[in-house]
Amino acid sequence: MGYFARGSGASVINDFTMKKIIFYSPDFTLNLSLLMYLQSSYSITTTTDIDDLKAICSSFSCDLIILDTPPSTDVEILCQDLKLLKSGTPIIMFYVFDNKFKIFDQSIRKYVTSVFYKPFDLENVTQQLSLLTS
Repeated sequence: MGYFARGSGASVINDFTMKKIIFYSPDFTLNLSLLMYLQSSYSITTTTDIDDLKAICSSFSCDLIILDTPPSTDVEILCQDLKLLKSGTPIIMFYVFDNKFKIFDQSIRKYVTSVFYKPFDLENVTQQLSLLTS
């Protein structure tokens, strides 16, 4: 499967008192790094497969969804679907800004709560995660 956890096939750190984040990135290293960085404060479910993301969101409750992907028509449709599926759940996007994404960036913002351009300040992102999950 495209998602992972300690010692098994799915990354769910089960602590019901922690806020739950679902994180998608095609970059396995970024998934692992963010998981390690945030696991003491959040219950993280990660995936490297964008096709699995909707199924994971359907199967798990969450307080926040993070997408590490540039905006596109397909990502806009995914965000629209996630907003319908997880009404009220904030969605954050990470990506490297490029002018070719400018139109997509503008149109996708009606479905996402925040956009962080890479490289981003991890401290700032951490503060935003805290605010969005409180």
